[in-house]
Formats: sequence, structure tokens, C-alpha cells
Amino acid sequence: MVSSTIPIASSNRPAMAIKPLPLPPSGSSEPIEMGSIVDNCEPIVEEPSTPEPEIAEVTESDIEDAFYEDPDEIPTIKLNLEEFTLNLHNYMQENMELQESDMSKALVALNPEAASIPTPKLKNVSRLRTEHQVYELPDSHPLLKWMDKREPDDPSPYLLAIWTPGETANSVQPPESRCGSQEPGKLCNEKTCFSCNSARETNAQTVRGTLLIPCRTAMRGSFPLNGTYFQVNEMFADHESSLNPIHVPRAWIWNLPRRTVYFGTSVSSIFKGLPTEGIQYCFWRGFVCVRGFDQKTRAPRPLLARLHFPASKLVKTRNEDK
Repeated sequence: MVSSTIPIASSNRPAMAIKPLPLPPSGSSEPIEMGSIVDNCEPIVEEPSTPEPEIAEVTESDIEDAFYEDPDEIPTIKLNLEEFTLNLHNYMQENMELQESDMSKALVALNPEAASIPTPKLKNVSRLRTEHQVYELPDSHPLLKWMDKREPDDPSPYLLAIWTPGETANSVQPPESRCGSQEPGKLCNEKTCFSCNSARETNAQTVRGTLLIPCRTAMRGSFPLNGTYFQVNEMFADHESSLNPIHVPRAWIWNLPRRTVYFGTSVSSIFKGLPTEGIQYCFWRGFVCVRGFDQKTRAPRPLLARLHFPASKLVKTRNEDK
């Protein structure tokens, strides 16, 4: 066996200082540069997490305090009058022995304040317009049995304008008591006597009325092409019932909603002098009427004096009387 040795030459170079490289933390795969370890000396600031909001415990005493009512305070009760009236009507029909004629006389006062509110007048006359309180008729009402069926797209219903006892078709002033009978309990035959005609209508449980026709239904869904135009809420006064009023049982209308119709010579004259709120109410909840309508000839007719009497004609009449 032969062994040999190879001489290793000694190195005269100086020894080099090797800087140890720190190992990256476990789980990190990103390489770390040597220079960044020396230069990155910023301190690490740990911010505490936002504390969770504390949930206040609601005790029974807190609930009682929240809805505490002062025994000396007067509570306010808000009523839905339409629903209240309907429920009252149904209750009276089911649980009270009232005749049909007495049902229209039943009055209920919600409170002294409501009882003191005056009832709107059936007719309010001014120089440029005459306001009438009318009844809104549903499509199935008995009074509309012989009338044209309302157009499906007509936004306005049929209406009924009530006559004051003692009024005539040409009445300008309100009727007065002109009883010519001196015997007690006997009614006179004067057509313009308010007291006797009022008693006569009360005994018969009827009122007199004029039908108001929606303009679109009156024109049967079409409009003339000669430049005539109508308002959306415009009504025509039925000429026949304007001359000869219809006798209507009170039981047919006493629970119907009431609306306001403004009569005049033109729409512009009706709105002249009205505040903005009044004009808005007229278009939202009210109606206008400036002409009559003959259903037989389907021709327009002027309004009779009972519905509206123009101020210009009133001045002429007074001058003629002088």
C-alpha cells in the first residue's frame, strides 16, 4: 500500500471577517436584503383596537318612564272621520231601531268644538262666482239610472246641487218667509215661501236638486274641433233639472261626500281674486261650471239665475227697477 502526501502551500493573505447573515423568520418566503436590515431601524408602534360599544341594559323602570303620562294632561285623540262615519252608520243600522226616514236626522257631536263648527252654506254668492255645496254621486246611484254611463277615463263624477226651499230657477236673492196663510199648522202654496216649503220638504223627507254632468261624459269622450276647450274638472249643469228640479229622497244622499263647485261666466272670472290656495283647492278637490247642457239636443245652454247671476246683469236689473 502506497501513500502519498500533497503539500499544501501556505497562504499569506490576511483573514477576512465574515458577517453572519440572519435567517428570516419561519413562514416567510421573501428574500431579505442585507442593507435593509441595517438601515431599517424604525420602531414598531402597536395601536390598541377600538373598544366595543357598551350595550346599555334597559330596565323595566326605564320603559315605564319613557311612556309616562301625566294624569293631569288631557289626551288628544285623532279620529278618521270618514271611517268613523261609515262605522257609525253600520252600527246604527245593525243595533238601533231607526226607521229609514229617521236615519237622515241622526246627528253625532264628537266634542263641543266640533259641534260649534258651522255647516257650510249650500250656496255662497259673490260678484264673480257662486259657490255651491254639492253631493258626489257614485256610478251605481239610482239617480243615474237614465243618464249616460260615465266615460271610463273621466276623472270627474256626477254631482247633485241642492235647491234651497222656496228657490225657483230664476231666484237671485235667498228665499224669504212669505207665508200668506194665517191658520196655524196650514201650509201656503207660495212657491217662494221658505218656511212652508221647508216644512213641506221635511215632512216628505225629500229635497230638490239639479244634476251636474262631467264634461267628458257629456261630450261622450270626444271634443269639438272649433277651438272650444274644457277644464279637466269642468261640469255642465243639466238644463232639464235646472228648470224642473228632481225630487230626491234624503236617504239617498245624506251619507254621500260633499264637494264644492264654482259657478261663473268663465273660468278666468271665477279665479279672479282667489288666493293661490283657493285655486289649488278648486283643481284638486273642487269643480267649475260655466254653462248648462241640453241632453236632448246636446247643445250648450246658459246658466240659470239660481246657479249664478252675472254681476253685469244684476246692475242692469237694479237700474231698471229704479
